[in-house]
Amino acid sequence: MTSRRPTLVEQVRSGLRELIDTGTYKPGDQLPNEQEMGNRFGVSRATLREAYRGLSEAGYLVQRQGSGTFVARSPNQHALDLNLSYTEMIRSAGFTPSIVVLKSYTQQANDDDVARLGLPPDEDVLVVERLRLADDRPVVFSIDKLRAALVSPHVRGSDDFGQSLFGLLEQLSCGARNGRACIKPVLASGAAARHLQVAEGSPLLFFDETDFDASGRAVLASSEWHTSDVFDMWINRQATPHSRRI
Repeated sequence: MTSRRPTLVEQVRSGLRELIDTGTYKPGDQLPNEQEMGNRFGVSRATLREAYRGLSEAGYLVQRQGSGTFVARSPNQHALDLNLSYTEMIRSAGFTPSIVVLKSYTQQANDDDVARLGLPPDEDVLVVERLRLADDRPVVFSIDKLRAALVSPHVRGSDDFGQSLFGLLEQLSCGARNGRACIKPVLASGAAARHLQVAEGSPLLFFDETDFDASGRAVLASSEWHTSDVFDMWINRQATPHSRRI
């Protein structure tokens, strides 16, 4: 299966993160001007600014009007309002990332699948269970479900799900454009404790997320259990012009 080719904005973001991760630009350093950086990556200023915007929202950069763009911090904190690659998150925290596909299978949609994905009761879902590792240590256990009808029988039977499911959805012309997640602390038990190799009752962060394509159709439902000591999660909050905290 071929992977989706990254956009220019994604290439610039990845390139800048690598420069920060390797210490070419350190926390507090000011980046060169836009013309120099645009020439370095071979992109327009508009593309560069879009890449800067995403990295600023993710906490990598700080943009100061009249002064320039600066490296904010060592990027081991990640914004929950951005769908960044877990592979990149693990790498930026200083670890070597890898993915293990535990199993994949097709089953009839249950009541929860019907509600989350808007499916008829008799439709099937493709279920993919995966484990993400940091330096061979399990850090995220996930169970992802998508409409089986979207995926050819050949792909469903290949077990080739070690890469991005978002990339697979892009290939199927139903790429995820936004998502909604419920996030809560839980205590490890059952499969999550076993796969993450933590004791029963250990604290985990649980994500229950549904992603939607450009038409608003639900295309992916994910349940994820995260260990709590590899990278921090944080939320960007923005006030409306006339709002105030009470």
